[in-house]
Amino acid sequence: MPTVLGTDTLTLVTDRGRLTAALDTAGLAIQTRSAVPVMSGVLITGHDNGDATLTGFDYQTAITVTLPEAAHTPGQLVVSHAELRGVLSATAKGTSKKRADAAPVTLAMDHGTPALTVDGYTIPVEEYPTDDYPVLPDAPAAVASVDRDRFVADLARTHVATVSPEWGLPVLETVRMEATGDRLSMVATDRYRIAWATLPALPDTPTIPGLVLVHGASLAKLVKRLSGDVVRVGMSGDGSLFSLTCGTVRVLMRGHDGRFPTFKPLMPTTTPVAITAGRTELLTATMRGRAILKAKKETAMPLAVTTTRDTVTIAPDLPGSTAAPQMPVKTHGIPVGGRLRFLFRAEFLEEALSSFTADTVTLHATAATKPVVFTDGDAPADSADFRHLLMPIRPPN
Repeated sequence: MPTVLGTDTLTLVTDRGRLTAALDTAGLAIQTRSAVPVMSGVLITGHDNGDATLTGFDYQTAITVTLPEAAHTPGQLVVSHAELRGVLSATAKGTSKKRADAAPVTLAMDHGTPALTVDGYTIPVEEYPTDDYPVLPDAPAAVASVDRDRFVADLARTHVATVSPEWGLPVLETVRMEATGDRLSMVATDRYRIAWATLPALPDTPTIPGLVLVHGASLAKLVKRLSGDVVRVGMSGDGSLFSLTCGTVRVLMRGHDGRFPTFKPLMPTTTPVAITAGRTELLTATMRGRAILKAKKETAMPLAVTTTRDTVTIAPDLPGSTAAPQMPVKTHGIPVGGRLRFLFRAEFLEEALSSFTADTVTLHATAATKPVVFTDGDAPADSADFRHLLMPIRPPN
């Protein structure tokens, strides 16, 4: 990091669009109503190389955005994030977005008070003592580099298996990140399902073994703001810190210190039954079945996936006679005249099918009450780049 000169001499010169975007990204790690006033502020630092950085920090996550060549005078300020963002928005009223974004903006000290100058206005902004702002931990060294689009997509379909805070099980809110060999893996589970993605590491950064548990929902929200084509992943040796650097954005998060559930033994290595069908058709049938359950106010009831050697149906498991359209299927391990019936929670089945992208999805199974592994196309259950395991519901006796 370049040397910072001075503490109250910062002059920041940029345009409204870049400053607003940086504030919005850094603001994802700022508490609007923090019990500690300074933590409602954004730390703005002008470095002696001409770059400026904006940082938001809530003690768990720090987001730093770099504005190249925006610091005309080095220095450091902590100003109210909400006020600075609000003034930028207010002074753009009645102006087209293109013109408003292009407007020059200066943030500088004016008679001892930071002030924002834009569109002919000079408006003071609330300041907090810089010395009261906590010192951020150093970012861990990069352990792997991965493609940004692949990272964001795989995180989105993995973190769906995390739980919400209402469950009171913090470790199940996390995504398990592990760098090993030339791969980066992500795993999430709520004990009823497992989502497991494996990404190839790019060759520009040697992969160093590392393991960390990161809050899934928070990370999924943050990665949407990443810029650039490559994500550099950092992990501390003890799993206490996790970082992502992509383009002008760096995210630093504290790792969870809990024990992640054992999951590898639950993933079957051999599955005698394989059921392959069109993903769109399966998803549509699932969505319709779930909607029927909602219409009948039976949302706690499961969906039944029933397959023969040649067809598959997805229907609500309701009392009485329930029929559903048959879909063509390619199977392995189901004899002529044979039949296999699984019961799945409707929400989980829909989320599982929605996480795949190939034209077809394969269900790898051993028995109607044993874990079922979903994969894209005909990818194997024991080594596919993305696997989603669902635990079927046991039918009532």
